[in-house]
Amino acid sequence: RSSDPQLADDQKYYNGQLVNAAAAHYIETLDPPFFQALREYTDYGNAAFDCPGHQGGQFFRRHPSGRRFFLYFGENLFRSDSCNADVGLGDLLIHEGPAFQAQAHAAKVFNADKTYFVLNGTSSSNKIAIGALVAHDDLVLFDRNNHKSVYQGALSMSGGTAVYLETDRNAYGLIGGIASHCFDEAEIRDRIREVAPERADAERPFRLAVIQLGTYDGTIYNARQVVDKIGHLCDYILFDSAWVGYEQFIPMMRDCSPLLLELTPDDPGIIVTQSVHKQQAGFSQASQIHKKDNHISGQARYVNHKRFNNAFMMHVSTSPFYPLFASLDVNAKMHEGKAGQRMWHECVVGGIEARKMLLDTCTLIKPFVPPTIDGKLWQDYDTEQIANDIRFFEFKTGERWHDFEQYADKQYFIDPCKLLLTTPGINMETGEYEETGVPAPLLAHYLRESSVIPEKADLNSILFLLTPAETLAKFQHLVARIVRFEAHIKANSLVSEVLPSLAKSYPQYRKLGINELCQRLHDFYAKHKLNLLQQQMFKREFRPKFAMRAFDAHNAFVRNDIELVPLSHIEGRIAMEGALPYPPGVYCIVPGEIWGGAVLKYFLALEEGVNSLPGFEPEVQGVYWEYDANGRKRAWAYVLKDDSKPALDAQFEMHDSPVDLDAELDSDVFLNKQEALTPFGHI
Repeated sequence: RSSDPQLADDQKYYNGQLVNAAAAHYIETLDPPFFQALREYTDYGNAAFDCPGHQGGQFFRRHPSGRRFFLYFGENLFRSDSCNADVGLGDLLIHEGPAFQAQAHAAKVFNADKTYFVLNGTSSSNKIAIGALVAHDDLVLFDRNNHKSVYQGALSMSGGTAVYLETDRNAYGLIGGIASHCFDEAEIRDRIREVAPERADAERPFRLAVIQLGTYDGTIYNARQVVDKIGHLCDYILFDSAWVGYEQFIPMMRDCSPLLLELTPDDPGIIVTQSVHKQQAGFSQASQIHKKDNHISGQARYVNHKRFNNAFMMHVSTSPFYPLFASLDVNAKMHEGKAGQRMWHECVVGGIEARKMLLDTCTLIKPFVPPTIDGKLWQDYDTEQIANDIRFFEFKTGERWHDFEQYADKQYFIDPCKLLLTTPGINMETGEYEETGVPAPLLAHYLRESSVIPEKADLNSILFLLTPAETLAKFQHLVARIVRFEAHIKANSLVSEVLPSLAKSYPQYRKLGINELCQRLHDFYAKHKLNLLQQQMFKREFRPKFAMRAFDAHNAFVRNDIELVPLSHIEGRIAMEGALPYPPGVYCIVPGEIWGGAVLKYFLALEEGVNSLPGFEPEVQGVYWEYDANGRKRAWAYVLKDDSKPALDAQFEMHDSPVDLDAELDSDVFLNKQEALTPFGHI
């Protein structure tokens, strides 16, 4: 070490320069292509005379309300909301410049041949992919669990012909996967004979199969199995991965990733759509399409980029929101290399620890996992072992804890990043309702009152989405709230104490104990056998019968060749709209199918529940609520006009608002009239 002060100072300066240079280089590597270009563009301070009209937020600042809006979100958001009139950021529609570089980088990270960023959700991503692939009369092998956007794109817009694969539901109301027997080739060809017999023996009868890679309730498919069983029948398979997208970053889930498959020229082309905003790092509506089909390039069935992009440009805006696009770019950067695996491993570990805490402290609310593995309690295994062995999340044939009766061994497993909890009320040995129960929507209401927001609640299950954003403290807070809810159940606390907002809005609940409210809901479930109706609606034997193509039904709807009919008089009529509770947006009846059977019973039960359970009404699409002269809500739906049927609107006087029921709502008489209370589960 030199004793010369000057040399020491020089050495410090030199070392400092090295550190600064290294830091600057590191910072430069953090920004992916589009985000880097956007930051640099925003820093230029251009004098803008183009769109958008707020011009960097300055228009907002000219009014007090606008200024508060500007200050709330911050200057950078407004300055980065730029116009595509300046080509410096590349063209998002024809994929040039930094925009192209960002999507090419994402394709590399996610193991795709090409990736498209979509700024209006996976509903649009699905329609883009389907619009590029499906023409009128093409056969589509169709997971009945598909989101409504798939029905709309493939059937109502493109005019494809569906061959449906029936799906399972369990006694808790959880959305399961396709029944194992439906992947049998002979059975599939029999189903083709029912709708297009001339194509039943074709080598590849299907232009496209659309499969939910993961259901809303966390049933995950094995992509390799799907391709092996049906791939040779299809030109392409679209894996709707709206509820996953992170599977390739979790080693024990790798087999379920379509993008990690080794594919040959005899395999189908693969399309994967992902809702990045759901459990990855993207702003709301951030979505992406991954195209993996170079292995069939040159074949007649192959769709090249130019043709695919034609469909892309039909659905995307010419005025993109650049911060939203940048979030997709940054999401890919965050998953690059080992970082994605590290973050998702921590997420899986956190979810396992949360399940262990619940198993140790709760007696009523239980995590949806196998109770034992090899005769040993699930929670007694080491967390790292669980996090690296898919056996701890597998559905095994015949095991009663899950009640999915149509699964084969190693066909499906539980998504470790979906924290699913079940509530009392179901005998899992029989699948029947027990005498008492705790419907999950009441737990959901309680948690929201406590500022804990679940993703959704069904009949006897509740769902929490896990991402790398979770912390131990957050999990501990959730568990503490659930423990507190159980204490209220055991003490039969008043509804006014457990659910004060509900009691304030609906005075008829104030005098009830929480157990009484639970029992009324539970009795309603049991009376209507709601879980059985949910199962039946998606089974071939019970689902609505086909009458006309969804494409033709949609055209009739547009031409106003329809009429609005109350559900009480709708049996046998042809639906002109798909009907569903939302979320998750899965059609219970498809346009062109006939109202009746399990689906009609379900929605009529819903009508009864809506009238007897204020405060628990679900969002419903394709069914409309109108008040009759007695202040009762009635459900109506559009059907194909039939001049031979008498007009019903004169028989059922409709009102925009109900009669005044305030006096009745405060009375004990009204309470005694409530024979059933139900928040309906999501389908």
